[in-house]
Amino acid sequence: MHYSLYYRDELNIEEQWDKWDLFISAFNLSERLNAVYDKVNANKKYWLVFPEYDFEADELPTEGSYISIDKGTEAQQLLPVFKNINLSDYKSQSICIDATGFMRAQLLFLLAFLKKSGFTHVDFIYSEPNHYSKKEHTTFSSGSIYETRQVLGYQGVNQLIDKKDLLIIAAGYDSSLIARVAQQNENAEIVPLLGFPSLKADMFQENILRTVAAEESFTANSLKDPIFAPASDPFETAHSIYDYIHINKCLDKYNHIYICPLSTKAQTLGIGLCYLNSFEGLPVSVLYPFTERYSKETSKGISKMWLYRFEF
Repeated sequence: MHYSLYYRDELNIEEQWDKWDLFISAFNLSERLNAVYDKVNANKKYWLVFPEYDFEADELPTEGSYISIDKGTEAQQLLPVFKNINLSDYKSQSICIDATGFMRAQLLFLLAFLKKSGFTHVDFIYSEPNHYSKKEHTTFSSGSIYETRQVLGYQGVNQLIDKKDLLIIAAGYDSSLIARVAQQNENAEIVPLLGFPSLKADMFQENILRTVAAEESFTANSLKDPIFAPASDPFETAHSIYDYIHINKCLDKYNHIYICPLSTKAQTLGIGLCYLNSFEGLPVSVLYPFTERYSKETSKGISKMWLYRFEF
């Protein structure tokens, strides 16, 4: 796959952006989400309000249309939304989705739905924070981890052979989630995927500190030889994973390959694209630990805004 051919561009908040027919963003209280929502010019714009953010009534959006989502799996949450906004009617029109506020499993399900429903291309926006609110101590998820399973739409085939599994963890700040996934797959060989170049230089150091905090999840050898991919580039992330699996002959070497997206939403999109393009129908799955709640605001300011065009 030549992921370098995919289009990406840095957006300038002061310049005029393209106009879209439909814009969707997941709502939270971060400045970077509201700035993009206000800036985007679209015929229809929707906020999605997920129950995991646990908003009070006075915290809900006061401008624009919003759709409140019920609890459930990523499919149970999003399929009624797609029906409500007649998403299938936009196949030949322009769609833009701000990935920044989405939870990762829901973002991945959305990506798979778009590809499998016959959309030819969709634009995604991702906004980098100026910094996370509490540096390496920032809490992104809270409550108990009630389930660790394959993301719907990303379940690989099973094979019964006497080989170890491979677990690739795109490691972010949530060391508890890293540890949970690693513990559940303790017999697998675990390889971290680190965001480098990072969003900002200090964030790479913070990421390393959180990864080290979950050091029992990794062997000394895996920490010495991680996979690197730019934290803000889904296409380079997809390329890095694709190359690692093929260069190391992982499909022959391991019983099953699990990829766990716990880093940036840009890398999460890259993991989804890599799976959908190259590994669907093979013993490869995307794994995720589901928690009860997510923090309403984790970042301060805006560093950069990116536009990615996903072509299916």
